[in-house]
Amino acid sequence: MKEFDKIDNQIVEYLRENGRDRVTEIADELDLNRVTVAQRIEKLVSSGVIEKFTVKLDYESMGLDVLAYVFISFKKTGKTTQEELAHIISKLDGVEEVHIIAGEFDIITKVRAKNLRELGEKVVNKIRGYPGVETTFSHLVFQTIKD
Repeated sequence: MKEFDKIDNQIVEYLRENGRDRVTEIADELDLNRVTVAQRIEKLVSSGVIEKFTVKLDYESMGLDVLAYVFISFKKTGKTTQEELAHIISKLDGVEEVHIIAGEFDIITKVRAKNLRELGEKVVNKIRGYPGVETTFSHLVFQTIKD
């Protein structure tokens, strides 16, 4: 793909908030030609800039009222690498994101649960039990301003 430019950026930002809109609606809103928008979106997809189209969920209406970021310290045990541990954790129900990070902790996860008891079970009984997990530190989210 040629250089990512201002028009590509406008289209991507629009799609982040309005991913279900038709090409004609996007073109009208951005004051661009419909064919140009369609071609740009296709190029953004084929070049890998846009990996997939997805939905944004209302987790509270799904009964998932608790959101926490769980920081994990990795302890090399010989059985598991840090990357393998991250992949194992990523398969746990309710884990939305897993990142290997630099700093005081080695892995950060974004975890959703129905309530604090369920979150505690995931952290204490699941994550802390995986080989390579030395310690965890959980931060509860009170309110999300931008997602």
